Amino acid sequence: MGKTLLTAIALFLVLAGPALAATPAPGLGAQVALTNTGACAASAPCPGPALALVLARAVASAAAPLQTEPANNGFALAWVVVALMVLALLYVLLTSVQLNRGAAWPLPADWASVLLPVLALLGLGVALYLTYVETSQVNAVCGPVGNCNAVQSSPYAKLFGVLPVGLLGALGYVGILAAFALSRWNTGTLGDIAPLGLLGMAAFGVIFSLWLTYLELFVIRAVCIWCLSSAVIMSLILVLSIGPAMAVMAPEEVEEEELLP
Repeated sequence: MGKTLLTAIALFLVLAGPALAATPAPGLGAQVALTNTGACAASAPCPGPALALVLARAVASAAAPLQTEPANNGFALAWVVVALMVLALLYVLLTSVQLNRGAAWPLPADWASVLLPVLALLGLGVALYLTYVETSQVNAVCGPVGNCNAVQSSPYAKLFGVLPVGLLGALGYVGILAAFALSRWNTGTLGDIAPLGLLGMAAFGVIFSLWLTYLELFVIRAVCIWCLSSAVIMSLILVLSIGPAMAVMAPEEVEEEELLP
């Protein structure tokens, strides 16, 4: 409806321009008389048609974004992802508090941790694709949801105007994969603290994704489906990483059976 209204206003201004020029307005004095008698010279053209044309172009420019904006701007989906990230952070926070108090608390099953490298590889693929888009100045494949090219072409696509956000995400996923490998196959000190490092990187990734989604919703006013996908992946990694981390952080008096699967 908004696009139709703006188009109608533009058409009216173009058609009514000559009439507006010939319509006297109070206080214009001699200029009105010259306009009504057709005595406007080339060196001093009548302002009416020119003003109408300028206004028509301005209205058409305002209507252009409405014509190109996708029907599904993805804002509803973005809010769902925001809720998921907040819930993941709250779950990790409550789990840390409860287990460090020595209380029983439900944790993801042990077998679920094998999904961590799979999710990290998926996230790495998304991050590398966004890095390619940001550094090569090409259009991303956005699909029917949102306008990821508007996001990728914004100033916020590069951290401090230098580091592509996609590259930062790729480094984060590589770090998560490295921490997972150390926790599984390194029996030394690095292997012991690796689950904590994995949890910390995942928590930072979720918080950073929350900030990026805030920018998309309130500053850029466009949603990137690739960014939302990475946010979901990082939230799942955060939830799955809490079990191995709590095995390191939990007090010794907390028996193994209290860490419910």
